[in-house]
Amino acid sequence: MKAPVEYWFDFVSPYAYIASQSIEALAARYEREVIWQPVLLGAVFKVTGSSPLTMRPPVMSDYFRHDFVRSARFAGVPFVLPEPFPINTQNTARVCLWLRQTAPQRCGDFVRGVSRAYFTGPAAINDIAWLSAFVDQLGLDGSAVAAVCAADEWKDALKQQCEQAVAQGIFGAPWIRVDGESFWGNDRLPQVEKWLAEGGF
Repeated sequence: MKAPVEYWFDFVSPYAYIASQSIEALAARYEREVIWQPVLLGAVFKVTGSSPLTMRPPVMSDYFRHDFVRSARFAGVPFVLPEPFPINTQNTARVCLWLRQTAPQRCGDFVRGVSRAYFTGPAAINDIAWLSAFVDQLGLDGSAVAAVCAADEWKDALKQQCEQAVAQGIFGAPWIRVDGESFWGNDRLPQVEKWLAEGGF
């Protein structure tokens, strides 16, 4: 059994949104599964001292705003930078962790759909009512969402996710781990594919 691909991401990362639309299909071509690893970049940034790309000095933030659109266009996915941006995603991430345990075969659909809704809408993806309706659309139990978001079990699980990310040296998203090798950014997908195809390089 080949080791799965770990995909660490925040739902409000533009680059993670772009990569999330294709990472599962890419992994499947090489008989790998994807483990969806949601984190809160805000919690990571508190430790690393970093900040959202759009909150950097203008010479940098202007570049990234342009690059988000260009990168999405290159990948063939729609993109609109939402307002407000970024937003908190703790409820979204908790629901993702819950689905990873209760309906792992639909977790990828959830991640792709929610992130696409945010970056083409925008959509209130952290809102419990919105999340409930979206989970219903997947044919799953949307009525459980409110309890999931409030449960200590899933709050603790998300906290552990963020702590684990920091402990592994993760400082941005998307962060893709293949056979212990780390790749940061959607522009590293060609390298990820070469690694999957050749077993390292």
